[in-house]
Amino acid sequence: MAQNNQRYGTRQKRKRKRRSRNKVIAARLIFVTIILVLLVLLVVGAMKIVSAFSDNITGNDEVSTVTVLRNGSIKQTIIEEFDTGDYDEESLEKEIEKRVEASDGGVESEGFDLDDGVATLRLKYKSDDDMAKFNDEVFYADTIDELLSQGVTFDSEAIRAGGTHAVIVSEAMDIRCPRKIIYAGENVAIDEKDPKLAHCSAQEGEIGFVIY
Repeated sequence: MAQNNQRYGTRQKRKRKRRSRNKVIAARLIFVTIILVLLVLLVVGAMKIVSAFSDNITGNDEVSTVTVLRNGSIKQTIIEEFDTGDYDEESLEKEIEKRVEASDGGVESEGFDLDDGVATLRLKYKSDDDMAKFNDEVFYADTIDELLSQGVTFDSEAIRAGGTHAVIVSEAMDIRCPRKIIYAGENVAIDEKDPKLAHCSAQEGEIGFVIY
């Protein structure tokens, strides 16, 4: 009888030890799971911050730049030498405001600066059509399928590149895209350090484009 009691007590101790071990293992698994979830949330948050930051980058501060944002809107920084013999600063600002108001909400001014004879104008457009109309120039920024439906043509090499979106310009400027540029047409060079940035050297009557 004493032997049976001893065996029973031993079995109970083993069960208690197993339960205790299982509780420790479960606690560790819960802790590891929580840590992994927190790491995922941190990574996702960091990616969103980087994405938002990259959308606000407009390129070289010394070169006119067009930036296509992820939501389809367009930002443009126009940098030109300013001749005070043609306009004074106040008159130019009024002219810009007048044209922005005439766009019926398609264009928004984000600032105008004049420093050492160089004028810098920052504009935001709701769409590529708004930018093309405002500047009276060729400009497209849309999916390749949509551009093809509008009659825009690309050479076979550009189509084979495999991109889904394109930006087409008719002036010399920097072009910044929301994703890596995988193909550049004539008059355009992809930046060696930043694959989302390209430099277009198109002159009057010429066209430059990128695919991303």
